[in-house]
Amino acid sequence: MYLTVGITRERFRELILVRLGEITLKGRTREKFEAILIRNMRSALKSGGIEARVERGFGRIFVYSGREAVPLLRRVFGIWSLSPAVEVEYSTLEELLSISEEVFREAVRGKTFAVRARRIGVSAFTSRDIEREVGSRLLRYSAGVDLEKPEVTAYIEVRGRRAYLYTEVVQAYGGLPVGSEGRVLALISGGFDSAVAAWYMLKRGAEVHYLFCNMGGELAKLYTARVAKVMADNWSYGYSPKLYVADFRPLLADLARKVDHRVLGVVLKRFMYRAAELIAREIGAHAIVTGESLGQVSSQTLVNLHAIDRAVAMPVLRPLIGFDKEEIIRLAREIGVYEEASLVREICGAYSYQPRTACSLEEVLVEESKVGSRHLESILGSMEVLNLRDLSWDDLAIPNVDIDSLPRGSVVLDVRPTEKYSAWHIPGSINVDAERVVELAQRMGRDRTYVVVCDEGGLSREIAHNLRLLGFTAYSLRGGIRRARRQYSKLLGAGERNGS
Repeated sequence: MYLTVGITRERFRELILVRLGEITLKGRTREKFEAILIRNMRSALKSGGIEARVERGFGRIFVYSGREAVPLLRRVFGIWSLSPAVEVEYSTLEELLSISEEVFREAVRGKTFAVRARRIGVSAFTSRDIEREVGSRLLRYSAGVDLEKPEVTAYIEVRGRRAYLYTEVVQAYGGLPVGSEGRVLALISGGFDSAVAAWYMLKRGAEVHYLFCNMGGELAKLYTARVAKVMADNWSYGYSPKLYVADFRPLLADLARKVDHRVLGVVLKRFMYRAAELIAREIGAHAIVTGESLGQVSSQTLVNLHAIDRAVAMPVLRPLIGFDKEEIIRLAREIGVYEEASLVREICGAYSYQPRTACSLEEVLVEESKVGSRHLESILGSMEVLNLRDLSWDDLAIPNVDIDSLPRGSVVLDVRPTEKYSAWHIPGSINVDAERVVELAQRMGRDRTYVVVCDEGGLSREIAHNLRLLGFTAYSLRGGIRRARRQYSKLLGAGERNGS
């Protein structure tokens, strides 16, 4: 309950009382941390169009604003908790007691309550004096005192000749102010894991920028940028986060042609790490961040992570290494990226088959030598840099090419490797290499409807989008073959009922 009842005097001011967490333990560097925190708080308020005066006090920061600032400030790392409060001035204990009665009486009306007081810089009376006297005055409005589980707690914090009265303590996320612990570069795929890993680094005070190794195309970039945009807008106060987009498509195609598909994922990750290290050094970052969780997929076993790590000298930080997938998804919901991240589909999986969970460094180096390092130069030379704060959601609008059922008479183009196609495919579908889809469609003609399918629907989205740009009627099967295999009878039935 926010206290606004009866506040008409000039000396009553609304504000938000901000409590610090770990910063209070910083000793000689505390002042620096608090200065960074206040900068970030002002950045958050500005992003929400809120003008407010921010003042520093011992162990507290005072934000002279209404309740509308609470959701913004709650997402500023370094803040432990907040309380929408009323600041009052008083001359005597009696005046403080009268003001407290006026402010709290409606809040406790018909409810059980307790009074909690603390004081700094006052010796004329004790905290117990305040609790006892205010409690006595509020009793007649209430349903009684309950010191164990009160329905309302009336908090009174006295600092010199000012007092702060409130009934709420809103928990924030703690951590350290963003920017207090240097800069990192996070590999982001657009999925849950990489976003949550970046969130944890922000929480520990790192300024996070992002690298997206694009193996799809324009749609993959847009889907990933939308996830990064949520992180930038909602959690990255005090700096301008950037998204570096690296075109990995030529490299991935070369790997698919030359490298043993069982170790392709590990070799690909090593190239991603190398690109990240080069960009990180260029922007002054001191570590690479990934969303890897031990054993979650084949490339994330200890043996494979060892082989991948040897590609770079820079530290690789993995905040989620011990997390279960369910924990990661829960956190993705909490931080607000779940909806956008759930739309992202894997691309590189379309090129690998039966990946190995234990690749020796020696065999990885042999396979890697088949493509060499020449791709890195072109990848870095064609880098696209997006300032996430400058992007609007209109800039990131995504054309919808997904379809849930197969239109009657459509041509189904399955772009998975031959091994996967042979294991199971939609009857009547055509197995075609992703790079030859346009050529095949041009031969078959523009008077047909094409539905592209892959494992999960990521690569097929890009291909369908490109076909549309060339004037074809094309779709991507939502969820890919994995979903289609589970729901194949339903898939065909829906198409027949729609008569399309």
